[in-house]
Amino acid sequence: MGLLSFGKGILFGKRWRPIEAHRDTRAHLTLNYLTFKDLITSNDEVLEIISDLEEKLQGETYFGMTYIRFRCVTAATHTYRMIANLNKLSGRRFQELPVTFSTVQKAIEEVLEKSRRRASPEGPWVLDLSEVDASMHDRVGGKSANLGEIRNRVKLPVPDGFAITTDAFRQFLEANQLTEEIRSRLVNVDLDDLDSLREASEAVKEQFQAGFVPPEVERAILAAYRRLCDTLGRSARVSVRSSAVGEDGDISFAGQYSSLLNVDRDHLLAAYKEVLAGLYTPRAIFYRSVHGIPDEDIPMGVACIAMVDAAASGVACSVNPNRPDSGTLVINGAWGLGVGTVGGSVSPDFWEVSKDADMPLVEARLGTKETSVEPLDEGGIGPVALAPAVGGAYCLTERQVRDLAYIVVAAEKHYGRPQEMEWALDKLGRFTILQCRPLRLSRFSEDSSRLPPAEIEGHRLLLTGASASNGVASGPVFRLNGIEDLAFVPDGSVVVARHSSPQIVKVMGRVAAIVTDVGATTGHMASLAREFGVPAVLDTREATTRLEAGQVVTVDASRGAVYDGRIESIVAEKPAQPKRSMKGTPVHQVLVEVCRHIVPLHLTDPRSPDFRQGACRTFHDMVRFVHEKAFEEMFRMSDRVSDADYRSVRLRERLPFELYLIDIGGGLNSPPGRSEISPGDLRSEPMRALLSGMSDPRLRWWEPKGISLAGFLSVATESLFTPTHDTAERRLGDKSYAIVAESYCNFSSRIGYHFTAVDAFCSDMLNRNYVSFRFKGGAADDLRRAKRCELIGEILRRLDFQIERGGDLINARLRKFPKETILDRLGQLGRLVVATRQLDMRMGPSAAVGWYADAFFEGNFLFEPQSPPRTAPETAP
Repeated sequence: MGLLSFGKGILFGKRWRPIEAHRDTRAHLTLNYLTFKDLITSNDEVLEIISDLEEKLQGETYFGMTYIRFRCVTAATHTYRMIANLNKLSGRRFQELPVTFSTVQKAIEEVLEKSRRRASPEGPWVLDLSEVDASMHDRVGGKSANLGEIRNRVKLPVPDGFAITTDAFRQFLEANQLTEEIRSRLVNVDLDDLDSLREASEAVKEQFQAGFVPPEVERAILAAYRRLCDTLGRSARVSVRSSAVGEDGDISFAGQYSSLLNVDRDHLLAAYKEVLAGLYTPRAIFYRSVHGIPDEDIPMGVACIAMVDAAASGVACSVNPNRPDSGTLVINGAWGLGVGTVGGSVSPDFWEVSKDADMPLVEARLGTKETSVEPLDEGGIGPVALAPAVGGAYCLTERQVRDLAYIVVAAEKHYGRPQEMEWALDKLGRFTILQCRPLRLSRFSEDSSRLPPAEIEGHRLLLTGASASNGVASGPVFRLNGIEDLAFVPDGSVVVARHSSPQIVKVMGRVAAIVTDVGATTGHMASLAREFGVPAVLDTREATTRLEAGQVVTVDASRGAVYDGRIESIVAEKPAQPKRSMKGTPVHQVLVEVCRHIVPLHLTDPRSPDFRQGACRTFHDMVRFVHEKAFEEMFRMSDRVSDADYRSVRLRERLPFELYLIDIGGGLNSPPGRSEISPGDLRSEPMRALLSGMSDPRLRWWEPKGISLAGFLSVATESLFTPTHDTAERRLGDKSYAIVAESYCNFSSRIGYHFTAVDAFCSDMLNRNYVSFRFKGGAADDLRRAKRCELIGEILRRLDFQIERGGDLINARLRKFPKETILDRLGQLGRLVVATRQLDMRMGPSAAVGWYADAFFEGNFLFEPQSPPRTAPETAP
């Protein structure tokens, strides 16, 4: 199904139902929570896709239309899911968003439709290898595209041959009416049932073998074979090898498909059909399924390559897969064809070669070679016994090893990443390359193969972190203590912040680099840094404590490193550009066009009047807007709980208010029917942390507080003469509620004239962790309430929250911090809520906010010059 059809289906296939339609209150709350979780999951998925698209836009990684279509559909799915979930949470208050989504989604579909290629009567069905390069991956498949690239652009030795295109494959399917047959056979295959998998595979392969090659495709194949024979000046034997789209790319498909060697003209068409059928071997079906790759996205091309009269063959890797930082490459080889080496049936010779200029040999180990694989006169291949003297000798000389090493390094330099190559040495001593693909390393090896932070003489390595946007820059440190400091950021400075924020986009056009303590490389700010080309190192954990304001540093984001001082040698260094880039190719241009509707972020400041649903122009805008509004809706949920009569259980604990708990899944241990529980029955980790702060005995909330006469008179005056417009803010002694799940809590409380709400999720998944806090109200005059809000804002800022304050209202949020940090901050919030509840009557207009904040962090929660510890009463009053 195309993106446009998909969009119509999800836009009009279901009818939204207002959240108020749910009659079961507990189910209603549970649904809200699960809806919010689903929204956050989709948010993370879209940001991951955007990050990947931005990487592909750099043009240094090869990809095809299959990748673009898949990413577009996935991004659309999750963006729409977020919009639908927000409307479920809000009772359909955001009706412009589906319309905007439809407009953007249609624009993307139009781009994809223009680029869509279908099999046509004109073909081409076959391309000579001399016409092929990496940009033709979708037309000829991975293996042929890579061979054409290194032959025609890198000028490495590759045998003559031709590529049978993926259009020919589609024409074969259409002529034999196999598409629906294949789908019907595979749709119900159980991957865990090998018999079911094998049965489906055999049925599909039989259909291929019984099918006919369309006459126009047959003519093109045989004509290409004749041209190959004319070029070689003899009747050719060829290898007929799979070249599926996606093969020899980021997902290797190594060994999943079929290849036939030493094929003559009479068997060429049968070999072609057998290779096509290899798309549906049990291992190939399973491999695609576990990688989530639809069958229709893997059309099969076929590479027909002239056989090499091989004296020796093998495999070479441009880095040592076991020690990728060693600066060496490795080569395996054996006599005859390389099937034994590749398939593991032969113990080959081994060489490790330094990648220094003269390619010195580091190590050589002789293999056990008792047989070689050779082409047979009647066609096909078979083993041949080796004389002991031959088997006991190296199949390559030291000079030949070095010659091959130069070829391998040339391919690596061209692609800009480690490569794995199959090679052959013919009986005239000439090397040819039979296959070239990215070298896949283990997760551990991949990390160690990247450029590590290096020690540079005369400059201390201060910090390391995660590279979010590559590049090198130097400048003086500017400490960003809050978003309001953005107005004072000097040009050319290195912005150092506690956490990442998309609002830093305001200065990205003029800063040198960005460094943060905490942040995800797939987040909004990381995406913007890549878009603006600003070097960014995130998740250093200690940048704000290690780097001083005004200190000159050098940020090498390519290595994830921050150094003391300015290092001219690396600041001036220009990174080598890859010799071949996807930029400028038709496929890359399609990516550029679709990304215009997906990647740019225009909505960066929630306080801006332009932060509205009607201003969304891309998927990224919609995701950012929905994410922000979803948090607001969760606060609205706490209001609805306070205003309704929900079935709940009372918590027996020493608190300045009655707390009632509503469990929506795994939050409590209490058996059904109980009306009261103890703190030991509470399973919700975030709620336990919040409660631990509220019940801290140092708060001594039960004791009378010293209140200034001016403050008391202020309260009395406000109570007598200020009209009550919002009765919800004036209800003294209302119950407090908390909605809890194992990893979630939503707490709301009205204590006297104050309203407090906390919404938090805490897990081992850093990207999903957050705490949102809202405080409003007070009984004193405007100045005293504002002073108390100033204090709360200062304490929250020191706790790493991002705050928005207006009058006596504070909104604060903490996102993407580790679990232990989230739990610690929830405990501090609990203390803050109780400790500051009457401070508006104590803090005059001239009160020193800094002193009060210091007192809070020193544990002086009574805010007295001396506060000796006392014990709490046995029971709460």
